[in-house]
Amino acid sequence: MIKNVNHNAQDQNTNENSLLDHIGLITLLSALFTFFMFLYTLFNNTRLLQITAFVIFLGFAIGFIMNILKLEKATRLYMSLFPPTMFMIIIVLIGGFFGQALAFATMAFLAFIAYRNKPKIRLAIIIYDIMAFIVPTLYITFYGPILGVINLPYDEILVYIACLIWLSQTFRMYDETKTRKYTNELEKNNTMLKANEKALQTAQSNLEKQNQKLYDLNQDLNKKNKQIEEFTFIVTHDLKSPLNNINIISKHLLDQPNSTTFKEFKEHFEHLEGSSTRMTNLVLGLLEYAETGNSDKMKVIDCQEIVQQIITDHSQLIKNNRATVLINDLPNIVGRERDIRMLFQNLLHNALKFSSVRNAPKIVISSEEKDNFYQFKMSDNGIGISKDQQQNIFKAFNKLHHQSEFEGSGIGLYGCKRVVDIHEGDIWVESIEDQGSTFYFTISKNLQIQEYSQPVH
Repeated sequence: MIKNVNHNAQDQNTNENSLLDHIGLITLLSALFTFFMFLYTLFNNTRLLQITAFVIFLGFAIGFIMNILKLEKATRLYMSLFPPTMFMIIIVLIGGFFGQALAFATMAFLAFIAYRNKPKIRLAIIIYDIMAFIVPTLYITFYGPILGVINLPYDEILVYIACLIWLSQTFRMYDETKTRKYTNELEKNNTMLKANEKALQTAQSNLEKQNQKLYDLNQDLNKKNKQIEEFTFIVTHDLKSPLNNINIISKHLLDQPNSTTFKEFKEHFEHLEGSSTRMTNLVLGLLEYAETGNSDKMKVIDCQEIVQQIITDHSQLIKNNRATVLINDLPNIVGRERDIRMLFQNLLHNALKFSSVRNAPKIVISSEEKDNFYQFKMSDNGIGISKDQQQNIFKAFNKLHHQSEFEGSGIGLYGCKRVVDIHEGDIWVESIEDQGSTFYFTISKNLQIQEYSQPVH
């Protein structure tokens, strides 16, 4: 709003200055014209006419000086009142003619332009102009001029020329004022149009951002729904398999209570124990996965200390496998402590579990700081992963090896993927069969410390 007020004030000042320039030009022309008339009377007319011409010249000269001094209001009022007053006195003194009526009309038109935005002052000056012509004209009609009629050669022609010059300047002033008014309105409308266009672009940009955000949320929701559907299907399938096996063996034992030997009993119970163990591992894996993201708040975590604690907890397993675990300097990060612990623990456990029988296991854990994230690396010299299976190892319940070879639920790496997702990172593997694997994962630097834990669904 302040900008619009300043803009309007600037427009008004421009109009005032332009109007003053035109009035100044009219005043200058009038002063020059009356000065030459004064010079003419010095050689050809009486002393009275000379004095009259000089007074008129002096009057216009005063108006010109006022204009030079930038006395805007005074100049405008003076040039609106002085000429009709001057002509009124001349008519009373020496008589009048039709050319003077034209001069009065011209002066009235000048007042109309000079006070275009002030109707009361404009009306008063125009009435004054009319009365300044009518009253002295009626006076000389009944009583005659006070000094008598003085005829100058070509006086009417000179007055006509002066009035035409004055009128032409007045019309120029009128046209320019009108044009400037329309131009200012156009500029104002154009400014408003640009402002509205900018506001529309901003609104459109915000709408596009909201639409993109809504699209991303919708995509994320579809992804979550697909994961839930896949998770539910696989859980149902994998839980059903050991339960079916237990039911079949139990039914077989019930149907043959006397014909079963101890060896057969032992074999059946071994199968029952295997099925029970698989189901226990599966349930534990599900519980661990369900707790991922809901266990703790975001806080500063010392990864070096966590990995050292995990190695201590698995010291017997590491010793039994004759494994070597090397840790390079690991950074402090912002994350959920239990989830990060589970991530390192699952990767270390896999590296120990899938070790090669030909070489003693060697595991190296390191990290590298990037611009927006920390990149961790855990490499081993185990049995490796075939290239066609590397894309599937982070899916739920995906097991690359037969149950009899390596015990497990198939949820470990799927849980690792979920932990990394919660920490706005990524996880992948590079591996060559019979040579080993290297697991990479990243943790974002943009995570915020939380006062309270916030469950992730």
